[in-house]
Amino acid sequence: MKGFICLFLLCNTVLFAQSTKPKTNWAIGVLGTGATTYRFTGADGTSGWLKDEIDSSETWSTGYSYGISADYFLSEKLSLRSGLTFSQCGQSYQDLSKYQSFRTAYQFIDIPAIVRYAHPLENANLVFGIGPELTYMLRSRAIYQGIGDVSINKTTINDVSLSKLGVAIGTQISYNRLLGANTNIELGLNYRQQITSIAKGSITRLPFSLGLFLGIRQGI
Repeated sequence: MKGFICLFLLCNTVLFAQSTKPKTNWAIGVLGTGATTYRFTGADGTSGWLKDEIDSSETWSTGYSYGISADYFLSEKLSLRSGLTFSQCGQSYQDLSKYQSFRTAYQFIDIPAIVRYAHPLENANLVFGIGPELTYMLRSRAIYQGIGDVSINKTTINDVSLSKLGVAIGTQISYNRLLGANTNIELGLNYRQQITSIAKGSITRLPFSLGLFLGIRQGI
């Protein structure tokens, strides 16, 4: 009887104390995010009135991102994440005559370089990450519905006053659950902030997004 109890305790110890340490140094994954988005604006000394006018007409909008990730594990707790992500963010306009709705959406390709630290839990990790992202604006679009329109219209904005190449910073906190020997599912909160203005001229425009992301990762 004592032997059976010892065996039972040993099996439970092994089952509930599985290590979340990756079995390989590399992992690849996919992820998707739904977000709320807006922007910070700034102005030089002569354009404060224009900034105030812009701020009074723009409000929050919705965005998203999805892509692939590649993780390299430096240790059990420390890793680096890069990959390729398509993201959309922007802002809505309120009280525009002749429109039921009107918003602007910026679409980017991002290449992140995120440093991630994992705090071990039971069969899981609480992960904190931060790092820069190289961004390239693919296009800017106006998405609107006029008074009496049945469908939503989308028009590409070819604006030479927008900067294509820039830098953002990403931060995240996530719960990373072990599914198998080398597979993890990740649920977390992600914040992306443009730190170089996408607008040229006297008004600066720094889009940001805050959202929930879901991902799955497989060691290779």
